[in-house]
Amino acid sequence: MSKKSVLVVASLAYDGIDTIENKVDNVLGGAGTYICLSLKNFSSEYSIVSVVGKDFKEEDLNLLENCGVDISGIKIEKNNKTFYWSCIYTNNFKERITTKTELNVMENFNPIISKNKSNPDILLLGNLHPEIQLSAINQLNNKPSAIILDTMNYWIENFWDTVKEVISKVDIISINDEESEMITGHKDLIKAAEVLHKMGPRYVIIKKGKDGAELFNYEKRYVANAYEVDKVIDPTGAGDCFIGGITGYLSQSSEVSFESIKSAIDYGTSLASFNVENMATKNLLNLSMSDIEKRINKLK
Repeated sequence: MSKKSVLVVASLAYDGIDTIENKVDNVLGGAGTYICLSLKNFSSEYSIVSVVGKDFKEEDLNLLENCGVDISGIKIEKNNKTFYWSCIYTNNFKERITTKTELNVMENFNPIISKNKSNPDILLLGNLHPEIQLSAINQLNNKPSAIILDTMNYWIENFWDTVKEVISKVDIISINDEESEMITGHKDLIKAAEVLHKMGPRYVIIKKGKDGAELFNYEKRYVANAYEVDKVIDPTGAGDCFIGGITGYLSQSSEVSFESIKSAIDYGTSLASFNVENMATKNLLNLSMSDIEKRINKLK
């Protein structure tokens, strides 16, 4: 397998998570954290561009660096606080209510991609403000072999014109079924994928929660199962682990293709399944590739 350079543009945060059985506050979170903890299981060159505040702990920076990710692109704002987000899960995890969003350093974040990082093989745009995603794309010197996009309903509802522009520039989009319906007006995933293809992406991944995910590449379609865990403890970050696993696998593949993304989805699914079995990032810290691949074999 050939190794590729990957640039991740994603948020780092502190989270508050409240479930029926557990409650934690000010734990390390953000899409960038879950992505980095997923990428550490692969062995390509990874860099992250993000921003944190004066309250971001040195031990958390060290944790990210120990993932093998180049953290030189993390800006530390000495006069502000790190992005904070909190939620409550209700109705057996069927509903997530955001209780607080403090953008802090993210409010005016403009990602600066250094010259030596501006030619990645893969650009992963984590779930954050579409203006930030667009700025990152516009700073690249060359078109990567893949630009991978994650987004969510909040951005779609409130910044649709910019989201649409970002979608037009990416190769792979990963969204859930509700978000795909919001964008396309279609509940039917095949029809939704057709609309999304026309908007730009060659590959469309639509997540269906406990029912797995579907991959579309024009006339090609692949239905992937979810890994059934004994008990969900905390689903926070599962989508980030999913996209992180996909990116990690593709960074070691000889090409980005329908077949390689099919395999990549298995890795993303396995990582997400471990993540939901414990609070926040706990289950990701000591995972091995052997653990991940055991679940992939069960999936198959």
